Amino acid sequence: MMTKKTAWIIGLQAVLIIALFWVLVFYGKDEYEAYQLTQEEEIESINRVTENQGVSTVTVPVAAQQNSGIKTAKVNAIQTSYAVKSFGSVVSIEGLMDAKTQLANLQAEANLARSLSAQNIIQYQRLKSLNADDKNVSDKVVQDALGTVNADKARVNAADLQIKNLQHALQLKWGNDLAKLLSNIQLPPHLAHLLNRQNVLVQISLPSNSAQPAANSTIQISPLNAALPITAIYVSPASQSDASGLGKTYFYSAPAEQLRVGMRVNAALTPKSSDADNGVVIPNSAVVWYAGIPWVYIKQGREQFNRKPIQTDTEIDNGNVAGWFNQAIAANSEVVIAGAQLLLSEEFKYQIKNENED
Repeated sequence: MMTKKTAWIIGLQAVLIIALFWVLVFYGKDEYEAYQLTQEEEIESINRVTENQGVSTVTVPVAAQQNSGIKTAKVNAIQTSYAVKSFGSVVSIEGLMDAKTQLANLQAEANLARSLSAQNIIQYQRLKSLNADDKNVSDKVVQDALGTVNADKARVNAADLQIKNLQHALQLKWGNDLAKLLSNIQLPPHLAHLLNRQNVLVQISLPSNSAQPAANSTIQISPLNAALPITAIYVSPASQSDASGLGKTYFYSAPAEQLRVGMRVNAALTPKSSDADNGVVIPNSAVVWYAGIPWVYIKQGREQFNRKPIQTDTEIDNGNVAGWFNQAIAANSEVVIAGAQLLLSEEFKYQIKNENED
């Protein structure tokens, strides 16, 4: 028969065993987690990216390409005889009109100064003659009259210099053709209509490889989401770039009925066939953006892909393919049209790994 003392000893041993068990669990947990972490670090992930002379190559096995939905297509050689899509915006000419008023005021001041100068010159010559005739007027009177004549000349010269500086500044900002709006010479209709608000001034950004428009040439523009195009007449090169900074900018004059200052517009330019350039069209689906630059992945062999930058200042839609005209990509190159973002992500993983190792 178990005595009370024996039962107490057995109970105490049970408590000690349970306490020891939880102590082992508590201290063993950290070692177990550290072991698991070590094991995970020892398992190396598959590295699909290699770098040679600054060019990264992503290698994806054929089976993985199929499972990931990576698809490619060859780009064919074309000429830019198709309508080239571009863009622009309606700009305000209030600054030019304010300058026209300022110029008119300066010219009025200059004319007034010339008129007063002519009168004072006549007065000076009369006083000078009287002074020479037995000093009918004093030398001081003649000297004062000469000082007035010299002051008049200074005022005329200052007014002329202000007019010249203003005209020069306007020519630099707006170009010689638009600077003609400040004068009273006979203007062609598309410029004269800018003054009476029948036309508006539109700044169009054309591809960097396009030639300067010919005098009085036209371009078709339309406000965003508008169906009917508007014919705009070429005015002159613009001195400032578009907000995007892409392409070369030019001024056009267009009827004001559907256009307002600040509106963005689409533009369609059909170059002459003799001016067409050879190149390829990169499909829109092939373009990925990274660091503010458009890129495309080109397939090399069966499993390798290289990323190359492209230009996006010439948009083309010929009915068969819509995309961006490029001359730096060779014809028949095989570009990724589906799954390019996956390849870019794979490159990111490689870069992050290298940064961690550093």
